[in-house]
Amino acid sequence: MWGAKSDVSFALQIVALKALPVLILGGFTSVPGAIIGGLVIGFGEKLFEVYWGGLLGGGVEGWFAYVLALIFLLFRPQGLFGEKIIERV
Repeated sequence: MWGAKSDVSFALQIVALKALPVLILGGFTSVPGAIIGGLVIGFGEKLFEVYWGGLLGGGVEGWFAYVLALIFLLFRPQGLFGEKIIERV
């Protein structure tokens, strides 16, 4: 983020912001989950762009990761490999 602020490269900011959906998808407490989350989002972006990009007007790669992360937050908030925490009152 600091590099994007000091005019290093705009692409640096895009890469940094793509890390958040990857961590949400894989789980914040799991390194293998983050690796699998990155692969799922990477393949998903490209496949969704190829098959649905023309119908949706292109530019699907920009928002696909965030929509996928939102869906995972709704149905499985701990991520794919995150630990499920149960608190008893």
